[in-house]
Amino acid sequence: MKRYTFLLVAFLFISCGKNVIPELGSADEEFKLAVELFNQGKYKKAIEYFKTFFNRYPGSHWIDDAQFYYAESYYKLKIYDEALNEFQFLVNNFPNSSWSEQGLLRIAQCMERMSPIPQRDQTLTEEAIKTYEMFIKKYPYSKWLDEAKEGKKNAEEKLNKKLLEIGEMYLKVGIKEAAVFYLEKVAEKSERWKDKANLLLGDIALSNNSDSLAISYYEKVEGELKEKAQKKLSKLKK
Repeated sequence: MKRYTFLLVAFLFISCGKNVIPELGSADEEFKLAVELFNQGKYKKAIEYFKTFFNRYPGSHWIDDAQFYYAESYYKLKIYDEALNEFQFLVNNFPNSSWSEQGLLRIAQCMERMSPIPQRDQTLTEEAIKTYEMFIKKYPYSKWLDEAKEGKKNAEEKLNKKLLEIGEMYLKVGIKEAAVFYLEKVAEKSERWKDKANLLLGDIALSNNSDSLAISYYEKVEGELKEKAQKKLSKLKK
């Protein structure tokens, strides 16, 4: 322990003065120092040390551990494209590693965070959902199961938001039948956007003189839009 403490102090002194990675006595020591940097939140520095570790000790028994921390450093820095590549490398090349479970979750999370705004192509969002589903199926008792389910739900709601916006677009240009098609999908599938979808569906029914249908939609509206729906209902029921 004293020897390790001495090496750590010497390492920090040298690294403050120069951007040089010192030669150390073993793979264990270099790995521990790189992890120490990670634990201190010095992710950019940790990335450089892990790169050097890979070059010096490609056959080390720490190699999968180093790969995880390396990928996680990019994730912490929110450089999700690099993190995605490195977590995929971890899962593909070290399938029996104790880190492969969390690595698979991170792959889905990287995809979710990289997915674009709802107005753009949502292929990456769909891939994130598939990966979350793969994780949930493969690790049904994982301590990260709730996190995976929440991530899947968030990704699905992004797709629902896109459907809602398509419905609104059709409504704006007067193509009511197409608007109803998309809005009904949202009302059926989405927790986050169903109230807005039902409110719009009620408005469409009302514009088509289908008062009873409008009432049925307005009565389903909850949350922040409930008051607005109730005002419309009160007028219809007079």
